[in-house]
Amino acid sequence: MFYNLTSIESVGTLFNILEKCRGVEQNAEHHPEGDVFTHSVQVLYHALRETIFAAMLHDVGKQVQNNGHDEIAIQMLNGKISEKTAWLIENHMRFWKFALGEMKKLSKIQYLRNHEWFPDLVMLCRWDKLGRNPNKKCTYDRISIVDKLIRIYAYV
Repeated sequence: MFYNLTSIESVGTLFNILEKCRGVEQNAEHHPEGDVFTHSVQVLYHALRETIFAAMLHDVGKQVQNNGHDEIAIQMLNGKISEKTAWLIENHMRFWKFALGEMKKLSKIQYLRNHEWFPDLVMLCRWDKLGRNPNKKCTYDRISIVDKLIRIYAYV
């Protein structure tokens, strides 16, 4: 597991994957803030208080394709993220079907609703929605982000 937050090098691979999302366009109707990178950095800043790497990496699969980007992200991040982070990324699109009443199978509804990480999924999707502000400019500084993560994890 890469959760060794003693240096920027320990999470550098994840930053590299994220940074490849610069210029990757999204549907402007759903993402007026711009490219996948801008959106992900906004989501990350909303999530830093609770530090879920899923917030930083949930859309990295869009550098390959939009549809199924959650599954692609899981493949890209295989072995680099925790089981929980993988579950959150894998289910962040399913949550919208759940919340909007588009998920019809009761077994799928119960699976999500009863999962121990469902509250974290709700927060990830909240941050995902908050990270769509075309007027918010977030600075992206690896060292600053890692410093915040180290401070947060020091209390966990």
